[in-house]
Amino acid sequence: MLKPGKTFKLSKTTKRMIALMKGATAEQRNQYKRMMIDAQLCSEIVVKPEKKDRQPRGTSNYQVTETSAVSVE
Repeated sequence: MLKPGKTFKLSKTTKRMIALMKGATAEQRNQYKRMMIDAQLCSEIVVKPEKKDRQPRGTSNYQVTETSAVSVE
């Protein structure tokens, strides 16, 4: 589970939603707030894509030169 750091700021929209929750108990507001903090932390994670190799794929053997890839049988 992710934890917010010292510089974490909850979005203004979420703060407004929590403030406008009518008829909700403190426990319900705290649960909603924790859920929104988790969602915001998860949305800030950046997934780096894997590097792809540039070699041709297939079942044949390839002979690679500077200008082309030729199938060798």
